[in-house]
Amino acid sequence: MGNLAASVTVVTTYGEEHEPLGLTVSAFSSVSLDPPIVLVCIDKSAHSLASVLDRGGFTVNFLSEGNGDLAMTMASKSSEKFSGVELETPSSEQAGPVLTQGVFAHFECRTRDSVDAGDHWVLIADVLGGKVVGDQGPLVYYNRSFVNIQ
Repeated sequence: MGNLAASVTVVTTYGEEHEPLGLTVSAFSSVSLDPPIVLVCIDKSAHSLASVLDRGGFTVNFLSEGNGDLAMTMASKSSEKFSGVELETPSSEQAGPVLTQGVFAHFECRTRDSVDAGDHWVLIADVLGGKVVGDQGPLVYYNRSFVNIQ
């Protein structure tokens, strides 16, 4: 699977005490344009998975090129991964925090279905809103490293 190029996203949610939680995800896909539906695949061992499932939604933050350090930080198991990261409150109740730096867009999502699939959960979600905030290209992961596509 490492030989397939993928854009890099950070999926965010809130924990039990409304603390920001999140993880780096490269398994993201558009499912439908009308209505807008997307899917993300989250490893069953991910610390924030239970909160994503309990909340019934999440935010997909699309990382822009040059932000491999942010992707690696969000992929870590550190309890301090959001330290120094600027966040906005989402406009949708089920969504997670919105990253304001290192991203070119975000989608606020409400989970419509979840599928147990091997070592991951596949979350299918309605896009409730979102915004494009820059014109940079996406951060792309290919063959176990971040690459420029331009």
